[in-house]
Amino acid sequence: MTTASISPARRMRVADRLVIHGEPIDFRTLCLRTVPTNAKYLVLDLDRTVHLARNMGELLGWEVGAWHSYGPEHLAAAEPRRPQGRFFIDWRHPLAALRYLFVGARLWAYPGLFYLLFGKLPGRFAAGRRWTFRRFGSDPVSAVQLVPQTALLHQLAAIPAAELRQLAQRVWDRHAGDQVIERSDLEWLRARCPGIRIVIATASPQPIVEAAAEALGADDVIFSTVEQHEGWFSSPFLLHPALSRRPPRRLSGPRDTHINSSRAKVDALLARYPDLADPATVSVGMTDTGYGEDHCWLGHFTRVVDVNSSSPFPPFVSASSPLQEIHSAAVLTRTERARRAEGEPTWTDPRRPARDPRDRVFTAIELSERLAEVAERVEQLARRREERAAKLAEARERLAQGFEPLMSRIDAVVRAFNEAAAEQRPALLAELRRELRANHTLRRELARLERPVAEITCAMTTLFAAARAALGAKPRHDAGSKLA
Repeated sequence: MTTASISPARRMRVADRLVIHGEPIDFRTLCLRTVPTNAKYLVLDLDRTVHLARNMGELLGWEVGAWHSYGPEHLAAAEPRRPQGRFFIDWRHPLAALRYLFVGARLWAYPGLFYLLFGKLPGRFAAGRRWTFRRFGSDPVSAVQLVPQTALLHQLAAIPAAELRQLAQRVWDRHAGDQVIERSDLEWLRARCPGIRIVIATASPQPIVEAAAEALGADDVIFSTVEQHEGWFSSPFLLHPALSRRPPRRLSGPRDTHINSSRAKVDALLARYPDLADPATVSVGMTDTGYGEDHCWLGHFTRVVDVNSSSPFPPFVSASSPLQEIHSAAVLTRTERARRAEGEPTWTDPRRPARDPRDRVFTAIELSERLAEVAERVEQLARRREERAAKLAEARERLAQGFEPLMSRIDAVVRAFNEAAAEQRPALLAELRRELRANHTLRRELARLERPVAEITCAMTTLFAAARAALGAKPRHDAGSKLA
């Protein structure tokens, strides 16, 4: 069964080919297996894709806290002895270290707790997952991630953009050992695939993405954006609880603020590269999709690869998707490659989970046979979701029409705030908070309206995860099976 043979009446199908790569491999080997020589696009996510288990945007946020607490001169001098990771508690300067802990707690306590309670913990239990879909809608991951993403953008607005670029470069250099993709790898890939365009598309903010692009030599970058003004990034209009005591220097309104996550990432790619929508365009997307946030890539690329991922792509795709192949791989870091070259041929980073060393290859026929019952259930749910969405479409459209005037009012308040004298700003912030409460209420109403659709989406994602887990747990191929 291939993409061309699927009946247009069907809503879902299994992938044409699913490959689970067993032993960790280097990036070039991965490309030999997954990137055709006629590929036109390679799209890379950044966080936890280019580095093993590292969120570079989050690391930059903690670096900003260290900059405020220790001061730029001390931070620069301490760089040679800095460890990897989020935290830098320098007890050589105890007052500064305590200030660092206080600043970190003030800025990250709320978003961290929110993400834990509504993002990580519910995902561990069926009832919790269902609750998040009912509460936040069909894409709860993006809704929950918006809180820490917004907090990070507020932090970046607190120091000059030039300083941010220096801090981003230090963060990048400090975690070089965890890199799984090198500049030389991308140069090699261009020689192998003439005409390929390599794009980094991520929810991370501009400073760290620009550092990545320069280090790797990417052709283009797409990232989360806010307004820049006179050498500073502006704070996003979505206010952060820590701002109750310190008003922002300047705000970025809805028209200038873009969080490039999940489906927004795909929309931005299609806007810049319309030919990605052409099924004849050979495109490869690589991401870690740790919480399933990039599973929507299945509907837009001809090949997808989850790299060092804790939430791999499921074997089901939309019947209209151009997708041909799904790959899952553990990709070696610079440190792992070095340790192996120095005489430890099987050394792996202790942060890696246990992995079946056998390569497993499933064709569409094999997937259809193995997952026949699940596939039928998925198809039934997809049809039911489509029916429910159609019944709700008119009411949803009426409700969604309220966002445009609301965003226009928020934009007007933001402009007034930016132009106002200091004594006028508290009243304008209070007005902005009222409008944001209205925005929150409207989104809650929309989520309640869409609950029948979101609950089916939740059931489908549960089936997807179970199907993929079953394939991973029961390999068809023997231990000697290797990929070409």
